[in-house]
Amino acid sequence: MMHRIRQLRLRGVVLLALFCLLLSACARGTSSSGHALVVTGNTPGATPSGGGASSSHSAVESRARAEQRLSTSANWYLSRMSLDEKLGQMFLIETGWQNYNGDTDNMVAGMHAGAMIIYQQNMATYGQLQSYIAAIQAHAKIPLLMSMDEEGGVVDRLGYLGFEPPLPAAQDLAASGNPNNATRAGAAAAKEMIALGINTDLAPVADVRTNPYAVEYTRIFGDDPQTVTTYAGAFLQGLQSNGVIGCVKHWPGLGDVALDPHETLPTNDRTLAQLQSVDFAPFKALLPLNPGMIMVTHIIVSAIDPTMPATLSPKLVDGVLRGQLGYQGVVMTDSLYMKGISDRYSLPEAGVLAVIAGDDLLEGAYDTTSMSAMIAALKQAISSGRITIDRINQSVRRILMLKIRYGMLPLRQVPGSPQLASIPGAASAPSAIADADVPKWVA
Repeated sequence: MMHRIRQLRLRGVVLLALFCLLLSACARGTSSSGHALVVTGNTPGATPSGGGASSSHSAVESRARAEQRLSTSANWYLSRMSLDEKLGQMFLIETGWQNYNGDTDNMVAGMHAGAMIIYQQNMATYGQLQSYIAAIQAHAKIPLLMSMDEEGGVVDRLGYLGFEPPLPAAQDLAASGNPNNATRAGAAAAKEMIALGINTDLAPVADVRTNPYAVEYTRIFGDDPQTVTTYAGAFLQGLQSNGVIGCVKHWPGLGDVALDPHETLPTNDRTLAQLQSVDFAPFKALLPLNPGMIMVTHIIVSAIDPTMPATLSPKLVDGVLRGQLGYQGVVMTDSLYMKGISDRYSLPEAGVLAVIAGDDLLEGAYDTTSMSAMIAALKQAISSGRITIDRINQSVRRILMLKIRYGMLPLRQVPGSPQLASIPGAASAPSAIADADVPKWVA
């Protein structure tokens, strides 16, 4: 079984590499502006390409068919997973280690973690980190979303490993006046991460700086929604056109607060009209670029939900982000042990409330004990009826679809089904395998 899974992973890696080469070839054929749009849809602010209504209608139909195939494949995997395996996929873990040990194995192989974040504490040398990540993936039944905060500037994790030149801060990229610089920065980050085995970047920041004392100051692209949309979109394209999943953050926006959610729970008292026209605008405008994930953070938005932090608010996650803006991809939480949450809720209860709110991927488990407690709380919530199995399936389906889209899991072989070249982030020649060949992840 493990030999077969390794073969499947190797096939996925090869296909992902071919996909990146294809995109590079396409990019060389674009205009001198350098904006090789790798998504089906328009860059924010761009003019739709020609071709008429019929070609547009055909493209929409093709995307819909391909998305249906992604969903069908994800459902097939889902039907062969135990509850423990499903719940594990909803965890983005961290560790305090630089080598694969018993604690890491408990979370990855024992509890089936679906994702992991790499911090400085996990890095010693380039080769050490590469080996650590490879060991984690080798022990996982389902490949992990291996993530890192690689924004640039003060949040340049790769800089710790000596990558040169340093990745510029968001503020500096926007100050250059050339969105191509942001695209190139995203592409450079992606190539370095892929080489290490990291497939997900928790970037770009899409907050709009409306407070001169904003806590993230240099991490923010600009003071108006259009600037943020343009440069965050360019950075996102640089990432995703090079095979790295992007994560737009921090929904519903931190650009108006001077307090840090790591230390307290900030409040945004802007009006609903201000929120919709400024704070929410870049998130909405970036949706046609099909960001793989959106991160929601810990802030009270008094005009919408004056009692619950956004991370745990059904009104802000299911109601606005999904319902009003229409985002149907993976929503992940900011870390649930930050004081904006932990001063009010235990880590297990925060995980339950996050799932109820509509979040798919829970960041916060940092060892065997914390992850076990969070899983136990989710199981208890299922037993008591606070959370349904269908709700769990919704999240796991989104996570699996994202992994299939980026070549981490193969598609089912369905005769006559559409290819996925028109789907943003999907391999141009995705691996499709027969039912008998797909690993059956059952207890």
